[in-house]
Amino acid sequence: MSDITSSRHSRLPRPDDVGPGRTETSQPAQSGSQQRDRAETTGGAASGVPEFRMTGSLVALQQLVTVSETVPAALARQAGLSNSELHSLRHLMRGPMGPVELAKQLGVTSAASSGIVDRLCGHGHAERRPHAGDGRRTEVVITDSGRAEVTKRMRPMFEALADLDNSLTDDERVVIEGYLRGATQAMRALIS
Repeated sequence: MSDITSSRHSRLPRPDDVGPGRTETSQPAQSGSQQRDRAETTGGAASGVPEFRMTGSLVALQQLVTVSETVPAALARQAGLSNSELHSLRHLMRGPMGPVELAKQLGVTSAASSGIVDRLCGHGHAERRPHAGDGRRTEVVITDSGRAEVTKRMRPMFEALADLDNSLTDDERVVIEGYLRGATQAMRALIS
């Protein structure tokens, strides 16, 4: 899902649309409040829900969703990996996994998962080892190199998020958490 609302006549601002000299369309630059006002007037028509208004908080949520969709591909490209390889490393950061379990997590076939693991092993980012409890099985383990690659790519984001979160009061954090959990639930309802 790339847009909270979808309409060919209304496009929400994307993160790269805002900033000096950049606007959401080729129209003259608009201030943040002008963009919010315009979004508020088009939200109901775009969503098909009359009481739905594209407020500043919904525009910000849309920007978060849009950026989150682009981050994995950008990080994978920077690391010289495929998206599947990067996602595999992310799963392996939590602990060793069997190849079939990894395939399920990635939503790919066992054969595809095996190829992904082969490439990660070739990069030195993962290893196949005998399973600790069942010598007939193997498990895939992230190496120090793989862990360092993920950490190096993700650390700036985690540092910025920690700074942002630490700037909040406990009361602000409760409100934001409630809003984000509600937004997550609304999106999950589409796929359950």
